[in-house]
Amino acid sequence: MGEHIVAGSRGGSLPTYETDTKRPLVVSSADGRTGFRGFPPRLVDRRGHALSIAIVLLGTVAASLPLWSRIRAQIGVRLPEAPEGSVEIGTAIGWGTAVLANMATVGVLGVLLGVVGALAVRWVAPRSDFTRVRRTFTFAWVVFVLVKLAGWCLVMPPLSWGEAADAVPALTRVDAWLVVLFTALLWAARSVPDVAWPRAVVIAASITALYSSTLLLLPA
Repeated sequence: MGEHIVAGSRGGSLPTYETDTKRPLVVSSADGRTGFRGFPPRLVDRRGHALSIAIVLLGTVAASLPLWSRIRAQIGVRLPEAPEGSVEIGTAIGWGTAVLANMATVGVLGVLLGVVGALAVRWVAPRSDFTRVRRTFTFAWVVFVLVKLAGWCLVMPPLSWGEAADAVPALTRVDAWLVVLFTALLWAARSVPDVAWPRAVVIAASITALYSSTLLLLPA
């Protein structure tokens, strides 16, 4: 099992065997040494990519839970005489709409970031696998989203630096959390063979600058 015969170069020679055992990605560095770098290969294959997308969408839904009380309070202020049942129905509709919008925003930004990252890598490494590189940069976006959501929900409220209900909207704000995005993009770029540290830094910095400048150009 897992072996196939490879014919020798001469008819009288004995057949040799090669195994199709999967090996981890090992990349040689400039000074001749070998070692692991970047995200593990299992995290950016088809199954890992689908799992990461599912996790980030579930994380977005979880981070949107605090919006329920905020939406309910706003409805109560605007419609103080509304029946309790009507308030609950309105809250459910508003919260569901907000969650769908948040999930769509996170998903679209992840796809765009993956494509932009793959195009940038293709420019410096033409032989790279476009699909795999795209998944790698999308995974970098997933890491950034999960880290920032966790920070806004678990760290910011106790320090009185923000509210948990603002966690998902904060993803489209230019703030100090962009350092996390730059680090994740740098790690993604280094996951691609033939992309050395200087080029990886340039790619990560360029995509981070493009992302932040795009957010600044969007209407508030």
